[in-house]
Amino acid sequence: MSWIQKTLIALGAFWLSLWVAPLIGWPLDKLTNRITYTDTIFSAFALGVINSLDRTLAAVLTGILVTVVITGERSELWAIIVALLYPLDTRHFHRLIHATGWDRIWQSVALVFPAVACLAAAFITAHFRRDRSNQDRVVAA
Repeated sequence: MSWIQKTLIALGAFWLSLWVAPLIGWPLDKLTNRITYTDTIFSAFALGVINSLDRTLAAVLTGILVTVVITGERSELWAIIVALLYPLDTRHFHRLIHATGWDRIWQSVALVFPAVACLAAAFITAHFRRDRSNQDRVVAA
């Protein structure tokens, strides 16, 4: 598989995750709606994680998908392309309203958390795939 094909697979998986995230988010919105947060930094982190939960679950699925679909010894590295695109997807924040420092913290967490989850899922999936393939080689020998 050429690097062009791998790049297109990674970009396509990211595009697909943008379509899947609202479908995942619809039931999650019913669970997380009307939650009140205090003005502490821990609440800002919690709000960022909760607000990006639909994108995070889609990012986890995307990281797993990219690692499984792309063939090669280090296929999880192609998930870095996807992870770099998640912080660029800023459609969720309003720029017309002056944001406070607390708002900037939760917005930053909401942008970065899906990328971190995507990379973690990709590397964990690759680790288990390598372990399983090594066990298959030992059994075959």
